[in-house]
Amino acid sequence: MKERSLLYFVTAVIATILFLVSIIIRSFEWFGTYGEHVMPVMYALFIPAVLLWVGWFYQNKGFLLAASVMIAVLIGQQFGFGILNGDLFITARFAPMVKTVYVLGFILMFSTAGIGFYTYLKLNQVKK
Repeated sequence: MKERSLLYFVTAVIATILFLVSIIIRSFEWFGTYGEHVMPVMYALFIPAVLLWVGWFYQNKGFLLAASVMIAVLIGQQFGFGILNGDLFITARFAPMVKTVYVLGFILMFSTAGIGFYTYLKLNQVKK
C-alpha cells in the first residue's frame, strides 16, 4: 500500500466540505435572492474537489496545483461582492444566515487554497 500525503487528504476534505455547504444552502429560501452573491456556483466547487481526490489517490501534484489555483480565482471573485460591507442590501430576516454562510465559504476557500499551495510546496521539496 502506498503512503499518501496527509496534507493532501486534508485539503481534499476541506474542498469537499465547501462543496457540500454549497449544496446545502440551495435548500434555504434566501438562496434565490442572495445565493449567487454568497457562494460560487456548484460546478466551480465540484471540479476542484474532484481534482483533489483524484490527485490524492494517484499522488499527482499537478492536480493539487490546478485545484488550488481554481480556488484562488474563486477567492478573488468573492471580493467583488459587497456582502460584508453593506453594498448589497440584505433584509434583516436573512442577514445573519447570509453573512454566516458567506464568511464560512470564504474561510473554507481560503483554507483550501492556502493548505493546497503549502502542500504543493512541501511535496516539491527534495529530501536530503
